[in-house]
Amino acid sequence: MPSFLAFRLRISHSTRPRPAFLSVLIALISLFLIEDVAALHVHAEEPVAAASPAAAPPTHDARVKFGPTTGLRFDSDTAHLELHTFNWFRATSDSRIGGSTRAQATIPLARLVLQGSVLDPRLSFFFQPEFGANSGGQLLDLFAEWHFDPRIGLRIGQFRTPYSRAYITPLSNIELTERGLVSDEFRLGRDTGAMASGDFASGRLHYDLGLFNAANIDDLAGDRAAPEAVLRTEWRIGTPIPYDQAPSLTLDDPHGLTLGYGGFFSRRGVIQSDGATRVTTTENVYGATTDLAWMRGPLSVHAEAYYRGADHSPRPTQSFGAFVQAGVFVLPRVLEVGGRAGWLTNGHDVESYEAFLAQYWKTDRITFGHHLKTTLDYRYDSGDRPTFGSTNGTTKGDLRDRHRAMLQAQVFF
Repeated sequence: MPSFLAFRLRISHSTRPRPAFLSVLIALISLFLIEDVAALHVHAEEPVAAASPAAAPPTHDARVKFGPTTGLRFDSDTAHLELHTFNWFRATSDSRIGGSTRAQATIPLARLVLQGSVLDPRLSFFFQPEFGANSGGQLLDLFAEWHFDPRIGLRIGQFRTPYSRAYITPLSNIELTERGLVSDEFRLGRDTGAMASGDFASGRLHYDLGLFNAANIDDLAGDRAAPEAVLRTEWRIGTPIPYDQAPSLTLDDPHGLTLGYGGFFSRRGVIQSDGATRVTTTENVYGATTDLAWMRGPLSVHAEAYYRGADHSPRPTQSFGAFVQAGVFVLPRVLEVGGRAGWLTNGHDVESYEAFLAQYWKTDRITFGHHLKTTLDYRYDSGDRPTFGSTNGTTKGDLRDRHRAMLQAQVFF
């Protein structure tokens, strides 16, 4: 059996309740109950089915559909299922200080996506394993979600933490070939936990509130003194901006602004070594982020700023970072150009600059959008030290004078 098919999920035997999380749920449900039900406004993106006594009875026939932008879909009166594949194909040239250059062709990302609902359309699930060269085979996402009201929905399982807009945005919907150096440094990653989400004020105010075990993926046990708490809010002005860095691909006349704010706090157990002595301590890690997403016609702008602090920790006590990126379609829904600039300091300073050209393919009858695109990306990094190691565990290597050119094809069917 290939090694990448050998998924493992370590299950903790601890089932202690989390009183803080229950208190949050009780407060949210109480808010839902006391609000005037007659004043309920459904978000524009939520489907609304109006009952009609004259409507024809539903059909009991199952329907199967396959297409380049829909994947494999199955629909019946009791179930809706979708199966997709998501792949990246890359050719990269990476030059470092001293004149060394590395050229390679890889398939860094290969995923299956299975999602849908069974019996009740308000109860959905999402399953996504990863088979790419960068992972070696692992389970990325596995969660169930209950959308019983626009103001509160519950998600339980393993999924992307709702801290940063750049990280919430799926990789299939980003403009460049990666989320970027700054986002990779400050994001919280995927984790196992529970999250409540919802919209208020006719969809203009959105929130995400989650508790997680602050461990790696595929690890339900964790290594923490308390669960990691994450909160994110969004204020939406004008047309709600989807988690898509090229919104004009799907919106006919996009114009809107979204302001986001996030924060987290975690108490994690760490092991510090001093020669032969190993000491287990508890570190306090906390952070805040603010982000902006703006769109107007073919132009879109995204920016984020981060702060992270740590006490009793081997990490730097203070870390900061920010980036801004922009893209504009010079040919509507076909050809986009843009770039990104980022900076961070976490004990040393690093700057990163990128430029990209993206071709979104189409035929006479089909506009593929993110489902089939080619991106040419150039990136320059400048750091003040020979070695840059991410506190998220990703070693970036020597970034003092790095030049990287990448040609990437994205196939998402």
